[in-house]
Amino acid sequence: MDDLEGKVAVITGAASGIGRALADRWATEGMKVVLADVEAGPLDAARDELDAAGADVLAVRTDVSDGDQVDALAGATLEHFGAVHLVCNNAGVGGGGLSWEATQEDWDWVLGVNLWGVIHGIRAFVPHLVAQDEGHVVNTASIAGFAYAPMMGPYNASKAAV
Repeated sequence: MDDLEGKVAVITGAASGIGRALADRWATEGMKVVLADVEAGPLDAARDELDAAGADVLAVRTDVSDGDQVDALAGATLEHFGAVHLVCNNAGVGGGGLSWEATQEDWDWVLGVNLWGVIHGIRAFVPHLVAQDEGHVVNTASIAGFAYAPMMGPYNASKAAV
């Protein structure tokens, strides 16, 4: 895609950090943006700020570890904008400590967001991109997927998988 004007970008983890920077950038390029985040307050604030700056924006509270919620995000995007052109599977969480001391819940949380969030995003959106014969997917990983820092077992594993 050379011309981004009027195209639709979906960004998970869009209320802060890299996701928010992506949303700001795509909006300044003239894209319509769909903000997805699990944090309702920051999500609403990001929507309001982008809207005030003149962006065409939709905010959808989404827990990316839940496939049904990501399916609902895709449905809301298509219902509101009629298409999707760029999907940024960006939502992520950290997690530290000794791998053998991390609980099942710790592993489930990190893998649920960092790995399953990407899997759900691909599954929910790529068929639409293929059907319209246009679009891109950006999956945010980390250097931690290649160079493993100590005390970050769940995070390192999730980013290596992405």
